[in-house]
Amino acid sequence: MARFALLALLLAVPTTAAFSQTEDRAPVAMPSSRQMTHDRGESWTYLRPGLNLGSYRNVMIEPTTVYSGPDSQFQGVSAANRQRYAGILTEKLRAAMAQALPVVTRAGPGTARIRLTLIGMTETTGVVATATRVSVIGFATTAMRSVTGRQGSLTGSMLIAIEVFDGGSGQLQAAAVRRRAPDALDIPATLGNQETVEAIGRDLGRAVRERFRR
Repeated sequence: MARFALLALLLAVPTTAAFSQTEDRAPVAMPSSRQMTHDRGESWTYLRPGLNLGSYRNVMIEPTTVYSGPDSQFQGVSAANRQRYAGILTEKLRAAMAQALPVVTRAGPGTARIRLTLIGMTETTGVVATATRVSVIGFATTAMRSVTGRQGSLTGSMLIAIEVFDGGSGQLQAAAVRRRAPDALDIPATLGNQETVEAIGRDLGRAVRERFRR
C-alpha cells in the first residue's frame, strides 16, 4: 500500500521517443538514483522500508534544484527560465504543504525535508495549444485524453524528481522521478509556459500534501 501511495504521488503521463533516455536509467547525476527501481517509462521509485509520511509533524521545503546532469532534457529552455520555473514549483509546493503541516525553515527531528529537482521540460505552444481545446473536435479529443490521463496536445510537461529526507537523521525516506503535465482539460494551462508550470506546480503540491495526510 505504501508503494502504491508514492507511485500516485507523481502521476506519470505517457512518454515519447524523445524522452527515452530516462526510460533506460534514472538521472545519472542524482545520488538517490542508485536506490531507485524502474517502474515503467519515465517512472522511478525508492521507498524506505516501513515508510510512514504521516508521522512527520512539520515539513521543510528546499528551493527546487535545476538538474545539470548529462541526461537533462530542457530542449531549448533557457537557463534563466529554468530557474524561474523551478522557483514557481517551490512556491506552489510550499503553499500546498502549508495547508497540511507547519512549514519550517530548519530541519530537525519530526521534520520531513523535501527537495524537488527539475530534470527536464518541454514548452507549451501557446495559442495553438488553446485552440486545440476549444474547437468541437478538439474538445472531444482532449476530453478523451483527460479521462485516460494523457497529456494534452501541444501542452508542455516537466520531468521532476522528488526526494524526502528525515530532518533529524538526514536519511532518504522516499524518491521518485515522474513526468508531469496539466490535465488535458485545463485550458488556462495552455496559454503559455508560465501557466503550464503553475498548473503542474499546483497539481504536484496537492498530490504531495495528500500523501502526508494519509
